[in-house]
Amino acid sequence: MRLRVLLVATLVVLAGCSGVFGEGGQTTETVTPAAVPTDEPTPTPVPQLAPGLTGEGIENPSVLVGAHTSVLRNKSFTIQSNSTGMASNGSVIDQSAGTLRAGPPGEGVHLVSKGNGTATYSIWSKDGRTFQNRTVPNGTTTYRRSEVHSGGRYGTNGVGLRSLLEPFLIANTSVTERERNGTTLYLVRGSTRIDEGYRRGNVSLRMLVDSRGFIHSYRAVREATFNEDLSRIISENRYSKIGATDAPERPSWVATAKNRITPTAGS
Repeated sequence: MRLRVLLVATLVVLAGCSGVFGEGGQTTETVTPAAVPTDEPTPTPVPQLAPGLTGEGIENPSVLVGAHTSVLRNKSFTIQSNSTGMASNGSVIDQSAGTLRAGPPGEGVHLVSKGNGTATYSIWSKDGRTFQNRTVPNGTTTYRRSEVHSGGRYGTNGVGLRSLLEPFLIANTSVTERERNGTTLYLVRGSTRIDEGYRRGNVSLRMLVDSRGFIHSYRAVREATFNEDLSRIISENRYSKIGATDAPERPSWVATAKNRITPTAGS
């Protein structure tokens, strides 16, 4: 469920007591003594460590993700991703690994993701146009194309992060300060349960955040209840080479994709 902050404005109306007119036009007035103010302790302010993050935990996931994506919006970057499916006995059922390289603004974004015996995906995105190449083990390749008009670069909209962080709030997260190469980072840990659709199950989170709200890495362990063969899914993502990733070259297959497919609406 999305975190929604509701601001409620309350208007306090101070009403006086009207006179009660009895016989002879005399006025009877009732006076209520004013309450004597008492001193109450001032709550200790909770330190704001990063946008959406306090010393007590994640205060606003949407604000935190917004700060994270704003750091990436005008910079080049690299994302390394790994996903592992585990059986109840601890054996690995499936694995996939991906690398996304985003060049400086105006340059392309290239993602390559390979599964363990499953399809390989290659995605190229530039100037609002995104092409996908899907190749299965027998060598069959299919292409897709979408037109994106939102103005955001591929890989910077934070949709996946928003979905992951939505159920994590102050009540189920904690924060520990860490130092790395002279930089203060915040280790955020969380654990919760989701009771909706295919996401049903327990989820744990571990991520490193800096004072800007930029998430350097995160690891999520999700209980898998939608597949009887799977016990849990471990997802890990790490950001690197921020502002230092070279512009990737356009894959040769993009020319073929342009000639074979028509665009579909994207977002």
